[in-house]
Amino acid sequence: MLRLLLTASFARGLLGWPCPGNTTADDVLAGFNLTGKLAVVTGGDSGLGYATALTLAKHGAKVVIGNHNITRGELAAQNISKATGASVDALPLNLGSLQSVRSFARSFYQKYGETLNLLVNDAGIGAPSILSQDGFELVFQVDYLGPFLLTELLLPALRRGRPSRVVNVASGASENACEAIGLPRDCFHDFSHLPPPVVSNKPVTIHSRSGTYQQNASNYGVAKFLQIQHAAELARRESSNGVEASSLTPGFALTSLTEKVDIHSPFVKAVCQQQVHPLPDLPANSCPFSADEGAAVIAHCAVGNIRSGAYYSRTFACAEHPVTMHGFTESMQAELYEKSLAWAGETQLVAKDVQYVYGGLGEISACHLVAGSGASSTDLFYS
Repeated sequence: MLRLLLTASFARGLLGWPCPGNTTADDVLAGFNLTGKLAVVTGGDSGLGYATALTLAKHGAKVVIGNHNITRGELAAQNISKATGASVDALPLNLGSLQSVRSFARSFYQKYGETLNLLVNDAGIGAPSILSQDGFELVFQVDYLGPFLLTELLLPALRRGRPSRVVNVASGASENACEAIGLPRDCFHDFSHLPPPVVSNKPVTIHSRSGTYQQNASNYGVAKFLQIQHAAELARRESSNGVEASSLTPGFALTSLTEKVDIHSPFVKAVCQQQVHPLPDLPANSCPFSADEGAAVIAHCAVGNIRSGAYYSRTFACAEHPVTMHGFTESMQAELYEKSLAWAGETQLVAKDVQYVYGGLGEISACHLVAGSGASSTDLFYS
């Protein structure tokens, strides 16, 4: 045990690995004082979201949980508040409804004012593949378009709270996004497959780093790939406004999305083979990670020394990781952003909705639309 602790400490402190082995989110936040900081965590009632909300609250942050099931969200908020003594609230948020996203934003500004320090876009689903009430494939909307809109509507508060961060919880499923909907691996060389259509529940073949397996077709990997591209473009756009953005994969972790997965299936065996860090001197990764262990990479992206716009992997000890691009290029990120604004309603969406949220307070709209002075990322949670 002592050797394991020393190895983990050495890996974190000297080799620069933020979260090797069984490091938890609480370990990553050790020494951070988040008193006076406000964080929004979507999907904070269970799994990675709950673990994230809990550790943020433990370290002094005020946390707002955005949750589809408000009863579960309020219960989670009460439990976290009781366990930590922190202020934790819950607001209803259905990412499958763009109107619900706007309602959440209005409620946030009315209840908590003009400043936000951290937004963690964690909530997501893997199925079913049906049309949402807004006419989009549901997994795409809940996992990508809804969080995109939420981020846009909260940008004025994030700019006011600078230096601030947006963390998109993506997935390693992004590596196989095209194959998972039965398309060639370069399917995103243009926008002909976006937004994605409803997919049938048919088996598709996935070629992973550790072998070949079959799964049912799903837009989950597509939505997670788009979350990665969103964070990259958001980081570029907000670089002068003190808002940083990143995306991540938590690895295969125990969450509501994975709790019913057969751990003896070829899929899980392939995933666990990929969840082995290539450096043998580092402590071994769990497979699956616990929610607390998976959330370590979320905590790192929230407060750690990161490169804005980058993608981080829990499997690789929370280090930056290359993105499988599927024919997509960095030069297409700006166009994806503009298309996403249009999909969410209109190209002038933010200016209109923020003014509506604030009831016409012009200075807040101006804050969003006019670049402000930035601050060093190292000052993020130390003020």
